[in-house]
Amino acid sequence: MNKKEQNNLAVGKAWELLYQRLEKDGLLPVQSVSTDSKRPLIHLAFIGKVAVAAVLVACIFAGWHFLQKPVQSVTTTQVLYNEAHAPTLATVLEDGSVVFLSGQTSLLYPNHFEADKREVTLTGDAFFEIKKQPERPFIIHTNVAQVEVTGTSFKIKSNTNASFLLAVREGEVRVIQNNTSHSLSVNAGETVFFDAERLQLKKSDTGFDDFFKNIHFKDEPLDNVATIINLHSDTLRIYVDPAIKKQITFTYGIDSDMADIVRLICMALDLRYSFLDNVFYILE
Repeated sequence: MNKKEQNNLAVGKAWELLYQRLEKDGLLPVQSVSTDSKRPLIHLAFIGKVAVAAVLVACIFAGWHFLQKPVQSVTTTQVLYNEAHAPTLATVLEDGSVVFLSGQTSLLYPNHFEADKREVTLTGDAFFEIKKQPERPFIIHTNVAQVEVTGTSFKIKSNTNASFLLAVREGEVRVIQNNTSHSLSVNAGETVFFDAERLQLKKSDTGFDDFFKNIHFKDEPLDNVATIINLHSDTLRIYVDPAIKKQITFTYGIDSDMADIVRLICMALDLRYSFLDNVFYILE
């Protein structure tokens, strides 16, 4: 039985049930006729109840039809904003990519990325550490250009007055100008900037350290905090027990002693830690 036949069958059953109920309650048209109009006389109650019943049938059918549709997951959009003159705000996205936002910068992103791509919108200055996923390109929309990567690290400076700069620290990034579709591939050690209404490419050693002098976490899950701190440590590491689901808000300097950071975290969240083979283990 096809979908149309199923729909017709459902409606037919609903009308049959309605007719049986009206007949039982004596609300069907009277068989006598009026001398004036020669038309069947109908109870006023019948008219009102038929109207109600018609709505009821429509609701039954609509409910049945709705249940035939697959349930779709709801994806919501979030905005992460860092205030002016604030330290760098860091977070880890759903796919494991890390974003560092400078002051007066906003990032618009979904709570769940699509199966075939990861899309965000940036206004301001940010540094990205993109988790490598060749089958799911990471796309960043800005006011001047669209940036596409699969896994690399780079910084972007983009704001509302049509300025744009992108410098790549590792890997390769594709930049596509919005109004002309002019595109450039930018590799590690190269910078692309918007000048004279066109993207320009040059070799440069643009510094990235400004993003990491002071890093702020706002209600960030503790395992995400450990991920970000570990990015900037060559020897020491932090491991967080997966059972710990706590969040924390604090700021630390990139040159801070990791042992001090771990102690402060544990004091603030009532946790304990141990140290073995250059790893700090944070535990319940």
